[in-house]
Amino acid sequence: MRTALTAILACLALTMVAAQPDPRQMSGIPRPDQNLGDGLITVRVIRGSFANNVTDHPVELRGGDRVLTAETDAEGRATFSGLLTESQVVVETTVDGETLTSQPFDVPATGGVAVLLVGGSGGVPGDPVAMPTARAGRVTFGQDSRILVELGEENIEVYYLLDVLNVADAPVEPDTPFEFVLPSGSQGATILQGSSPRTLVDGDRVWVTGGFGPGLTPVRVAYILPYATGALALSQTFPADFDQVLVFVEKWDTMNVTSPLIDRRGEMAADATGGSPLLWGAGGRVAAGQAVEFELTGLPHHGAWPQNTALTLALLIIAVSAWGSTGVDERNPAVRRLESLHTRREKLFSDLVKIERQHRSGKIGATRYGTRRAELFDRLQSVLRDLDEGLVRPEMVASASPRAVVA
Repeated sequence: MRTALTAILACLALTMVAAQPDPRQMSGIPRPDQNLGDGLITVRVIRGSFANNVTDHPVELRGGDRVLTAETDAEGRATFSGLLTESQVVVETTVDGETLTSQPFDVPATGGVAVLLVGGSGGVPGDPVAMPTARAGRVTFGQDSRILVELGEENIEVYYLLDVLNVADAPVEPDTPFEFVLPSGSQGATILQGSSPRTLVDGDRVWVTGGFGPGLTPVRVAYILPYATGALALSQTFPADFDQVLVFVEKWDTMNVTSPLIDRRGEMAADATGGSPLLWGAGGRVAAGQAVEFELTGLPHHGAWPQNTALTLALLIIAVSAWGSTGVDERNPAVRRLESLHTRREKLFSDLVKIERQHRSGKIGATRYGTRRAELFDRLQSVLRDLDEGLVRPEMVASASPRAVVA
């Protein structure tokens, strides 16, 4: 089933930036930095690459009729402080006859703003941009990071479209490895086109090697998660803070998405998405290591009666077949295996009765009940198939000891 979510994926792929962006692509873009003092503005000036700082060079900050000038230091940074908050300013300098100007931005009340101005080639035209060694630092998931969910046949397809944001002006290496494990039961994990080439997937483990360059590094992965009932709970921890949680879900009939992390929600009609209607939910900041949890209800699924009917027929077959297997020598390996299967069958029936009682008494919720019940049914069907084959297989009975007890 392909919907407007696929179209969203394609649109996002067109706007992805490289894992190590050319500094020229970042020039003049103000980046909020909570690590700076309140109202502090830093401007770094370089020629072509981060290895070529422009030192002892004048930089101007303009706000209305006010013009301030500061000199760059040994790291190519000019610093402005003591500014009126929420006033709009621009920074500007001239390098090798080229005027470099930032986008207008507001002076924040909390935290500061870092600006990079890039001029010149910094070397022979066509040379790759040099990147310094990554230093210890911190990254977050940018505000455009999102989780997308499409409906499949008794499964959901989950897409993590993550933009890892490094607000520093040099590559950083997170203090802890940047990796996470997909939810239990996930299948077919894959890296999507447009993801950083340093993104790796092995089974249910996802990680990114090396440091993160300044700006955004795209991490795009997807997987399938089967379900058996009309409700499914999903929980995922990530190695970085979310600036905000954003979830899109393909809508079907009375479907809904709920989460304690979501404080804003809405719907997008089919004519707005160009496909199926979507549910969306958004929330505030989520710290690294805190589970991003949400529950889908009203999922399309087949009723349980075909499964129950199959179980009933299987039990009848076993009852008839078991009559012919009684009295066979217990020392025969085939008999011992059948007895083990009988024991497992009784245990699974007992567990089914237990889960039903817990659900009726309210001791477990609907999602946990549905997931556990489906798991027990699958295991019971496997045991019943093995019993059916073992009890009626001619060569197994023929290999048993002939000393049958006749009543």
